[in-house]
Amino acid sequence: MDRRPLDVRLAPFLRAGLLDRIPTPLQLRLGELESLPYVLSADATAEEHYTRDLRAHPIVRQAIIFAHVGRDHLDPGASLGARHASIVTHLLLTHHRGMPVFDLQLVTTHERGLDRLEDAVEAQLVARTPDTRRLLRTIATLHADPRTYLEGFLGASGHIARARRFEYPSAREAGSDMPEEFFSLVGFLQHCATRYPAELGAATPAEWARVLASIGTRRVRDTRPFVFGRAD
Repeated sequence: MDRRPLDVRLAPFLRAGLLDRIPTPLQLRLGELESLPYVLSADATAEEHYTRDLRAHPIVRQAIIFAHVGRDHLDPGASLGARHASIVTHLLLTHHRGMPVFDLQLVTTHERGLDRLEDAVEAQLVARTPDTRRLLRTIATLHADPRTYLEGFLGASGHIARARRFEYPSAREAGSDMPEEFFSLVGFLQHCATRYPAELGAATPAEWARVLASIGTRRVRDTRPFVFGRAD
């Protein structure tokens, strides 16, 4: 994992004006609680882009992805503690609906993150090593059109180039059902920093009760149907 201070890792977004404050650890935890039902909701997946192979089933493939990614795959939160390699492998194996904004921004917080992602995608497309060939077999088992998906990261209008320009679509523009504040890392961090009390003593017990009640009922109050299952 990248052990640099959070303000250093998030500096690109602060300089670009996409983020004006960094949430406290408590605010992050509260935001992760609020976003959890959405992260675990199958209605956020792009199932139409997976194969009909049993191994590509929404539940079965989680074990496969975990075998490649490791314990970082079990982190349903902001994943700021995830290793760069884990995020890259997740991106290679998981078909995202539209531009994977959250993960690309997460990659950006790592040193040379986007450059290293680009190298990994290019290496995967040629698959000249035993490791890349083995991973490519898994990618082909899961993705209906793996080459088109991988090539979508490359080129002047690809996901990586757009991320370098801080050119991110909204959730609606990307065709995602995820709420805007959970669709991007910077949107999530800004939401956490502005919605919740910064510290335990910053709100009264009654105010905390309202905050926790709002978090606990957020997904139930959403007008969209709830479908339980790991979202990718």
